[in-house]
Amino acid sequence: MKRLFLLLVFAPALFAQTVDSNAVDRLARDTMLRWKIPGLSIAIVQNDRVVYLKGFGVRELGSNAPVTPDTLFQIASTTKAFTTTSMAMLVDEKKMSFDDPVRKHLEYFHLSDPCADSMVTLRDIVSHRTGLNEHDEKWDYTDMTREEMLRRESAVKLNKPFRTAYQYNNTMFIAAGEAVAAAAKIPWSDFVRTRIFEPLGMRETVVSETDYQRAEHASGHWYDSAKDSVQKQTMQPYETLGPGGGIKSSARDMAQWLRFQLNNGEIDGKRLVSADALQETKMPTTIVPLVGGTKERNPETNLYTYGLGWWIQDYRGELVVFHTGSLNGFRTQVNQLPKQKSGFVILSNLGRSNALVALRNGLLDLLIGKPSPRDWNAYYLALDQKSFTSSQSTKATADTKRHANTHPSRELAAYAGTYESAAYGALTVSVDGDHLVLRYGRLTIPLTHYHFDTFAAVNDEEDIDEKVTFALDADGEVKSLTLWDEEYSRKKG
Repeated sequence: MKRLFLLLVFAPALFAQTVDSNAVDRLARDTMLRWKIPGLSIAIVQNDRVVYLKGFGVRELGSNAPVTPDTLFQIASTTKAFTTTSMAMLVDEKKMSFDDPVRKHLEYFHLSDPCADSMVTLRDIVSHRTGLNEHDEKWDYTDMTREEMLRRESAVKLNKPFRTAYQYNNTMFIAAGEAVAAAAKIPWSDFVRTRIFEPLGMRETVVSETDYQRAEHASGHWYDSAKDSVQKQTMQPYETLGPGGGIKSSARDMAQWLRFQLNNGEIDGKRLVSADALQETKMPTTIVPLVGGTKERNPETNLYTYGLGWWIQDYRGELVVFHTGSLNGFRTQVNQLPKQKSGFVILSNLGRSNALVALRNGLLDLLIGKPSPRDWNAYYLALDQKSFTSSQSTKATADTKRHANTHPSRELAAYAGTYESAAYGALTVSVDGDHLVLRYGRLTIPLTHYHFDTFAAVNDEEDIDEKVTFALDADGEVKSLTLWDEEYSRKKG
């Protein structure tokens, strides 16, 4: 009897130690080496226990400060599941329903299409099916408040019919966070801190950039494909993004988040949200077509969908609920294998998405016990090279249509002024010596003449390579410019 008792007591611990730590170490180090990642950390949870927790490399290129399990990284869009979990908590409290009209909580929220505007619900905005594609420039480059940004969404044209297609949209998650704040009557950041971080024991996790800088934290880096080099990336606060990507956390804290998610809303005997409400966030809502690059990035997948703040797919016959994150030169992967009650988080300080997809697949293979014949790093490095070559080819093809030896219609000073869009707000164009300079929010980009009245705006670190085209009226006066497929009218006077 005593022996049976000991087996029952220690069986979970023995099960939880089945992960091969040396194999995880090898996967992490190989990925870092082949993708030039300065630092990363990994946490693995099995059967409600943290069975692996480790940091690798350095917090910043050129520094000796090591990454530890407590080093904070920007978790970017994996924040979205914190927002939908907050919604689930409010659903339990009858303060919200996933199918509430958005305007029940945000009276100023409108979409430009009358049909979509009359029907749009909270479920629509957190499942990426509003018909709006990404228009990230407002939160990325300006200091607009969340309310101002959302009010301006009413001027953005839908590029797909409402509820017909998956189109990732960060701004809609900003709206979801503001709806949480309205229903709970406290700011979104206070809600996630008091209702999620503190009860889960996520002691180091923060939202504000100030708190992040005060703590042990990593710096982001960007990869220059043309030079095959890694450089430190300038950090941006992105306070407005908040509910869509603003949380900063560590591997140790994110392990608590995984335990909570895998245990259906309960941790250490405390239930924070009902299993039913939480499970609704992980149910397929929007189909993501497995075509083109999406299929290439998921060669072991047959069905790919988005729920409410989570992607849901099959991987080699296993159900996987996951999300990725990318911001400020950081990449994040949070993966759950619900049927196995296991999962992991990877936090890295280099903005190369396929690097973490390669490591993610290697860890999934390890956890499900099915070694893959593929060298995932080789596979995704080849995809990266293919993408780079394709982008260079596309640019070269576009450049063949460039008209050489042309000149602007007017002198440079004629293009200077303030231009405004109902959706994006104001930008300015000024003359600086022999060239024009565009300023929008924190962006300052020299404009290089391309042809006729079109100029090139290029900033490698910001991953900007855009064309700015000016239009003249019948009198030859500059009346507008087009940038990011949006027309800005020139202000008179």
